[in-house]
Amino acid sequence: MGGLFLLSVAGFVCDCGARGKDVKWSVLAADSFIAKFPDPDSIHWVGQTNHFSWQAGYAMFAMEKMWRATGDVRYYNYIRRYVDQQVDEKGNIPGFSPDALDNFLPGYAIIFLYEQTHREKYRIAAEKVRDGFLKYPRNADGGFWHGDWARHQMWVDGVFMGQMFLARYGKAIGDSAYAFDEVTKQMKVVLSHCLTPDGLLLHGWDESRRASWADKKTGLASEVWSEGLGWFAVLIADVFEYLPRNHPEYKFLLSTLRTLCTGLKNVQDERTGMWCQVVDKPGVPDNWNETSGTGMFLYLIKKSIEKGYINKEEFDPVIKKAYDGIIKKAKINSKGLIDIYDCSSIGIMDDYNMYINQRKEINTFAGVTSFILGTLSMEGLYK
Repeated sequence: MGGLFLLSVAGFVCDCGARGKDVKWSVLAADSFIAKFPDPDSIHWVGQTNHFSWQAGYAMFAMEKMWRATGDVRYYNYIRRYVDQQVDEKGNIPGFSPDALDNFLPGYAIIFLYEQTHREKYRIAAEKVRDGFLKYPRNADGGFWHGDWARHQMWVDGVFMGQMFLARYGKAIGDSAYAFDEVTKQMKVVLSHCLTPDGLLLHGWDESRRASWADKKTGLASEVWSEGLGWFAVLIADVFEYLPRNHPEYKFLLSTLRTLCTGLKNVQDERTGMWCQVVDKPGVPDNWNETSGTGMFLYLIKKSIEKGYINKEEFDPVIKKAYDGIIKKAKINSKGLIDIYDCSSIGIMDDYNMYINQRKEINTFAGVTSFILGTLSMEGLYK
């Protein structure tokens, strides 16, 4: 099966020069990802022992969207295989450790399977993930720490990791009053600290001011990092799928979405259509186009146009340029599979120079899956 898959992908890619706009880069990237990680339990950092964390969680997030768009059962089966590797028949999750927000995201895929199958073990497992918030550490303003190892620190990417799960939990499983209030609270807290005058968000905030990257007066990180802001962009793009229209914070968050889209439009790289590693400084020397954040921003803006949240005429040129730019970061390797270039998966850095001097990585988990999200949103696969 694997050999046939590689040949089919290679054949499709070889023919794509003649097909032009018929090429579906999201399908090529998703199928290449599965070919590289046929066992989804292998989706984790090298040397990592915990497989129930954001890397696999975000891959399953993207694969669900591929399944809904294409109807291809391979994507569904891939998600189910991963979840069943993590959840036993009694609903226990041996690998779940509620000591970092990163570890909550795979719970999103568990809820997906509960919605599809109504099997009790998935509901029980989802409840165990939700209960991880009961004693989760917070700052004085109620904001969740990024993790036990990042005490008093709130990272903009961490808000996605925890609250994407909790938003779906509130709609699909229950405890909705708590879930929706907590989701909106965490989003508002990070906005209260990290929002910049141009509608973007700095990478993080440290209540203690002890982190090397934290300004000693404000506690803020120095820069707007592409992938970090991208996580928040995907959360705010999707949160309205779950948040009731009559929720007190619905209008506020919708206004925030519009402001963010405008801020992104204003700092898009005019030459390439992409966004930079340090998002709000596209013209500063040595700054470079970063793929994972670009895919996430493309996803946000395209979905916001489709939902009528923002003006189509104003933002259509933005997404068209972004799509044309991001597909240039996909290259075909010797096995006929897709590699995604110029990605960056890092923690908070001390200053601008540290951000831009990070290695331009290939095939990071976030880079590939964000590429899938962005290109899928543009390729007309949705039924």
